[in-house]
Amino acid sequence: MEIKTKNGVVITDEMFEKLANAYESGNWPGKATGEIVYGRPRIAEEESRTVTFRLPVSKIVALDKAALAHNTTRSEALREAVEGYLVKA
Repeated sequence: MEIKTKNGVVITDEMFEKLANAYESGNWPGKATGEIVYGRPRIAEEESRTVTFRLPVSKIVALDKAALAHNTTRSEALREAVEGYLVKA
């Protein structure tokens, strides 16, 4: 099996196996890049909450295509849309 990363690098099962073995034996290549943070990255310094709303399927498909074309996610595209709306308000 192969997996293609977001930046186009292909990683094979063999590569995963080598990396796993190196990690488990304490011979991880390279060096630590900083503090390990578990969970999703924070999007704001303050508390955030989930907002749920409905859209027609055609709008969701268009939103997903636009987000993909801009190399972003549906959620990030919606956050940017809300920010733009609030600037105009």
